[in-house]
Amino acid sequence: MNNQRWITGCITAIALACITGYTVDHLPWRAATAGGGAVAASTSGGQAGMPGMNMTGGTAAAANRSNAQRASAGVTQPLTQAEIAHQNQLAEDMLHEKALQPKILPDGTKVFTLTASAFPWYMWLGETVEAWGYNGQTPGPLIRVRVGDKVEIVVHNHLPDATTIHWHGLAVPNAMDGVPGVTQVPIPPGGTYVYKFTVTPQMVGTHYYHSHYNDLFQVDHGLYGPLIVDPATPSTHYDVDALYVLGGWNIAGGEDNEDGFTMDGKPYPNAPQLNVKLGQTVRIRLINASGMSEHAMHLHGYTFRVIAIDGNPVAHPQAQNTLTLLPGETADIAFTANNPGRWMFHCHILDHTMNPGDEVDDMGGLVTFINVKK
Repeated sequence: MNNQRWITGCITAIALACITGYTVDHLPWRAATAGGGAVAASTSGGQAGMPGMNMTGGTAAAANRSNAQRASAGVTQPLTQAEIAHQNQLAEDMLHEKALQPKILPDGTKVFTLTASAFPWYMWLGETVEAWGYNGQTPGPLIRVRVGDKVEIVVHNHLPDATTIHWHGLAVPNAMDGVPGVTQVPIPPGGTYVYKFTVTPQMVGTHYYHSHYNDLFQVDHGLYGPLIVDPATPSTHYDVDALYVLGGWNIAGGEDNEDGFTMDGKPYPNAPQLNVKLGQTVRIRLINASGMSEHAMHLHGYTFRVIAIDGNPVAHPQAQNTLTLLPGETADIAFTANNPGRWMFHCHILDHTMNPGDEVDDMGGLVTFINVKK
């Protein structure tokens, strides 16, 4: 049976080589190298053609069990206070849209590098989990580009499992779409893949990137990050721009279950809080990167306007105080900070505002505060 699967994988890889132009270095009998961009074919549930994807070839629960065994890399050791402070600062940087800086090639191409790996990630007092993320953080770093940019994103896979990246909401060339077994062979452990595209007007807005291989496991361990595309000539200005990436986690280890939730990688009380001055105009970009859960985000003390959905401007912005985001959905909301105070911003699905097993804090998960000061 293993030989049959190996042969099937070879046939699949050869077919993909014909379609996508891969060289023999990408075929399954060749060893992957960190600098060679090698990718290997694999199968899930004995089916070829869609290797590693949860929606075909076996159940999501089976994929979770299989990956859970491989994921245990002993990286949940306690962190030092300095390491915890650094991770919390990464969340603050995400809130304030601090972006990854690219290398600029002579022809103007912007080259970003993402390294996928496993690492310990502090959640709350007494709870450190094994995260899978990019560049040692989850969410992965913000990638920010502008219409007209030529972009290359170099992805190194230091995980114990194969992976790909899908550019959610971006109409990239099909070969760059990140669907394993369809548009590319998955990036194996130790492998590298380069995604290339030119930024078009269709891509403007708030988007994100995420793993598309064994999606439920990898996304619920942190393999996603925000992506903002600015128009060639920005026309709208806000005094404060902020970003919250909402994540779902499988903390307790149950099958098909998200029981922990984060804002920019951290649950309350470590989720970053937004400080604004009275009278400032505020735009908050929201991304629901959870693999399974919708979130009903409610802002106390204000009525906001929904100005964009999935990166697309809303012709007639709707006034709301609660906005529901489905998994994979993004939204931009805006308001004028004219009501001073410490205003709670949280999911109104109330079990999303608790940390599983946390006996110290009554609140947790998707809870933060917007502090409006005179």
